[in-house]
Amino acid sequence: MEATHAFIKGLRGNGIFYRSEDFLVFFTIVSVIARKMKLIILAFCPMFNHIHFLFKEISLPSLRSFIRQVTSLFVKEYNLDYKRTGPVFQRHFGKSLKKGIKIILGCIAYVFNNPIAGKMFETAIEYRWTLLAYHNSTHPFSTKLRKDTCRNVMRIALRKVDYYFKNGTYLSYNRLRDIFKDLGNEEKKQMIDYVIIKYNFLAYNDLSELYHSFENMITAIESNAGAEFDLEDEFGDHSCYWDMLSIIKSIGYKGSSLNFEKLPKETLDSLFLTLKRRTHAKDIHINKFLHRQACNITDLSTAK
Repeated sequence: MEATHAFIKGLRGNGIFYRSEDFLVFFTIVSVIARKMKLIILAFCPMFNHIHFLFKEISLPSLRSFIRQVTSLFVKEYNLDYKRTGPVFQRHFGKSLKKGIKIILGCIAYVFNNPIAGKMFETAIEYRWTLLAYHNSTHPFSTKLRKDTCRNVMRIALRKVDYYFKNGTYLSYNRLRDIFKDLGNEEKKQMIDYVIIKYNFLAYNDLSELYHSFENMITAIESNAGAEFDLEDEFGDHSCYWDMLSIIKSIGYKGSSLNFEKLPKETLDSLFLTLKRRTHAKDIHINKFLHRQACNITDLSTAK
């Protein structure tokens, strides 16, 4: 058996996923393209500034085609919504062929354990975007959705998701805005779970066969961090990105205003100092978060 670990990184290691919408657009694009190409995805983990995939028995031309289609569609949508231009991802993606069950199992654990290595969660199943929590639950991060008793606006939104999925259409930012526009906070949580269940592409059956059961896989992942020696990953504390995101949103940055590339240097410098003062983030992480070129960092770092 063979599998291929693919790794996509944000340009210069800069941030990509600042909002739930960013994750949902990327996730549904992946779903639509993977289904169209009939690909088997054994592991998936989008982090703040990079994404991991593990494909079962994929050819190099198919892998290149998949990455090209996914990234080009996402960049088009992302740039339109954030009112920016230019690339989002590094030009070349990383790839590593895995041969043999033992090596593949190690890579599965490695991909799923990225949020633990990044000090974001205690277990992989707690991180929504590994998709592990959706194996035996339709609502792991919300209350149970009851279509017969939910509000009419919710039923209308659900039908829109069903329609787009049936027609092989990913959820763009505009489609998501239309779907979520009249929903309450708990309904929005239910809708995110519904979209993920509907578009879910993770190969649970293949994973269960590899580990003899899904429960065995979870136990194995929790007891083994896995390993990847062929690709250069971004290690370190990723919880700082979520801390910075919380602070940035608390001072009024949301939606397309999270495009920090449009801000004047003086504003970026001020945000840098605010985040440095209020978080445990290192300078390099703050600069990646703000898409800020590493200039005059020494001077700013010593400013009070």
